[in-house]
Amino acid sequence: MMSEILDPTSTPRPRALDWLRVGTGIAAVLGILLAATGVQVGEGEAVVVTRFGDPVRLLNVAGLHWKAPWPIDAVARVDLRRRTFETGHAEMLTRDRKNVVLVGFAVWRVSDPLRFYQSIGTVEDAEEKLDGLISNAQIGVLGRFDLSALTSTDPTTLRTEEIEAQLVEATRTVASERYGIEILTVGFQRLSLPEDNVSAVFKQMRAERRQYAARYEAEGAEEAARIRSETDLEAARIRAEGSEESARILGDSEAEAARIYAEAHRKDPDLYRFVRSLEALDSVVGDETTVILRTDSPPFRLLTSEGN
Repeated sequence: MMSEILDPTSTPRPRALDWLRVGTGIAAVLGILLAATGVQVGEGEAVVVTRFGDPVRLLNVAGLHWKAPWPIDAVARVDLRRRTFETGHAEMLTRDRKNVVLVGFAVWRVSDPLRFYQSIGTVEDAEEKLDGLISNAQIGVLGRFDLSALTSTDPTTLRTEEIEAQLVEATRTVASERYGIEILTVGFQRLSLPEDNVSAVFKQMRAERRQYAARYEAEGAEEAARIRSETDLEAARIRAEGSEESARILGDSEAEAARIYAEAHRKDPDLYRFVRSLEALDSVVGDETTVILRTDSPPFRLLTSEGN
């Protein structure tokens, strides 16, 4: 053995290889420690740190955090992003005693990760709880509305937004206080009617159509009457203005004629009387009129030498 150790032909082990092995071992140990004690929190999530099964710390800031190694500490991750789920089919009774089959939906997110972890823990269990909570709220809220508030040809009777807002209010407090869940939206995805209600709904829709037609006819008749009334008033106004203008023109003409007569009488009274006598004679004697008068009676005296 001594000869093997002292053999000058033997090659010594490289020291670099030893350091590489040591470094690899240290890195492996550090990796194991990091995996056992480090907690990476991502965006949109929170981490509940438990010690021997009891929650001791909540990590809700993205980044690297530290904990005691397993089995002392363990972690439970909670997704904080918004989630949407569809409720099951549920048959409800409206205020006017009509059955409807609804499929709803809800948009929710975890608002209190610690409460969520302690009360539910998983998304599947959370949606099961929410399904029952929303179904109970639908029974209470829809019982305060008629069927026409859910389905109608008249937009003024639809109240779906109001119903959905009431559903959110009816479920929000319970979901938050019990489960650490914030309910953002509750709505209706599908609505159907049992067979015995279909004919009643069609009858209601036909009645609404008739009401629409009657209302439109009444509005049309009212508008036609208004237009006729305005037309009659405008025609009467135009006729009145025409009569007024005609009377004004006639008055102006008569005034002008009187002025001309007066001016003629002032300038030549004899000529004026002569012309007026001719006008009087023309108005009295027609084409086939025979009048017997004395020659000295006016206006015939104009025909005698005495009247010249």
